[in-house]
Amino acid sequence: MIPPGGEGKIEIKVNLKGFSGHIHKSASVFSNDPDDPRITLVIKGKITSLVEIKPSSTLLFRGRADQLVQKSVDVVATSKPFQITKVDSNLDDKITYQVKTIEAGKQYKLNVKNQAKEGSYRGYIKISTDMAQRPEVLIHVAGNIEGAISIRPQSIMVGKLRPDQPARSAKVLVISNLNKAFEITNMTYDHKFIDVSKQPLPQGKTGYSLEIVPKLENLPSGTKPMQQKVKLVIETSAEPQLKQEVKVYLIRR
Repeated sequence: MIPPGGEGKIEIKVNLKGFSGHIHKSASVFSNDPDDPRITLVIKGKITSLVEIKPSSTLLFRGRADQLVQKSVDVVATSKPFQITKVDSNLDDKITYQVKTIEAGKQYKLNVKNQAKEGSYRGYIKISTDMAQRPEVLIHVAGNIEGAISIRPQSIMVGKLRPDQPARSAKVLVISNLNKAFEITNMTYDHKFIDVSKQPLPQGKTGYSLEIVPKLENLPSGTKPMQQKVKLVIETSAEPQLKQEVKVYLIRR
């Protein structure tokens, strides 16, 4: 209880772990003051990280594997010097990486190369340091690698998305990234829930259009919304050893 004309103290704790740069935080204070029952306290500041990652702590590889180039980030000390004691990753089967010393204790360069032939991945490179206040630095790495064949999109929704609308089908494109003719040799899916038909793309484009038609009558009956996930597996002559998947969500609302 703060008496009229008196003073009180409010303690606010802000967790700044992982933050860097300018911050703007606010907190609301409620009281029984009839004229001003709510007061907003604003905290502003600039957080300087002990270690900066330049230009970004995220690396993205996107495109054909044979066209992707090495990506690099600089790991820079902003105040105290530090040494890198270890570097590891959960993507050792997808990427290669190497750390070079630019200026001992102050600046290091991390070089990263994609090794995946195709597919998507997401993970990190962890840099361990001898700095007690910042023992680990994480570099996030993601890849979306296209091989000889691309499937677009890789996830679709078909069916009755609204009660007042007709059932909806969808199309998936199977495209040659090398502009070379190929055949779809096999398509595997649950025939109970969907039908799939293929047509060559118009002249000038190399690939196929797949039309996916839902079979809503085979979903369990009832008044509640229903959803069934169906996996469509596509095999081609361009990459006989590879099976690519499309996730099909069959919906009836």
